[in-house]
Amino acid sequence: MKIFHTLIGFALSITLMTFISGCGGGSSSSTPIATTPTTQTGTIALSITDAPPQLPEDVIAVNIRVIGIEFNYDGNWTDVNDFEDNAFDGITLNLLDWQEGRALHLGDFKVPAGHYTEIRFKLAAPVQGENPKNNPDCNITFENEIDGLWSEPLFVPSGAQSGYKGKGEFDIEANAKLAVTADFDVYKSIVVKGNGTYSLKPVIRLLVDELSGWINGTVVDVETYTDIEEDLFVYAYTADTYLEDEVLEDNDGIRFINAISSTDVNMTDGNFTLAFLGTGTYDLITAHDDGSGELLVVDVEEDVEVIKATETLVDINTSDNTL
Repeated sequence: MKIFHTLIGFALSITLMTFISGCGGGSSSSTPIATTPTTQTGTIALSITDAPPQLPEDVIAVNIRVIGIEFNYDGNWTDVNDFEDNAFDGITLNLLDWQEGRALHLGDFKVPAGHYTEIRFKLAAPVQGENPKNNPDCNITFENEIDGLWSEPLFVPSGAQSGYKGKGEFDIEANAKLAVTADFDVYKSIVVKGNGTYSLKPVIRLLVDELSGWINGTVVDVETYTDIEEDLFVYAYTADTYLEDEVLEDNDGIRFINAISSTDVNMTDGNFTLAFLGTGTYDLITAHDDGSGELLVVDVEEDVEVIKATETLVDINTSDNTL
């Protein structure tokens, strides 16, 4: 089974992010913001980016429909459309279309200047245990020569309506625009259940764009991996945090659970990209899949520095490893 690792990032100007499941609109309670002509505002620049989940190779789409955005201002949840001329009508997207730093811009939204702690994205996802409609808005689509084209619902666990939270804090300044990337790590967020259904447990990471950098790397000996079923993956860890037993699956079937980011390697030219990384020092773990779905660590690159607004170049030679 081929393994994918997909991230989705939302470029926002907010602090703490929460995903809420809802069907056709949800049941969240929001409070309109009381404003005056002198209210100072800033702008949220909201985009979506993605990078490849642990799913079968015949997956051609991971579709998500965002039906609402709320943010926590002054202790109250407020729908983004309750302020000024904002108009978010919802959007359906295939997460696999937005990888390796590519981003889908959702819009620029005015919000009051100030300190923010949470934001919620409402999803039109079916709840585990309930019968979904024939083609729910949140789904995984498959295609192969034997079975043709079909889709499976992407469920959220019962009780998840209270929301999924990402953490971080920052301020919106008056008359300014701030872009923040929230990486939705689909590799960690989609769980294949024992009964064959797919469950959504979002893992979200927030960064201020202007303070983040990225890694472009090359596995220079990629030509030594000659089997068409072979794959390589690179996991970025905060320096000195990787544990060797993380190559094993956890209770949800996820490996390398504490990786900050991950990506697959292009098996033709050896190139890979790890986008939206905070400034700091990382260790890069390269793992090999021989086509069986089992992973073997074949290289560890330590102390890779990422500088804000800067590309870091890395060459990896798995033939030199002493693991």
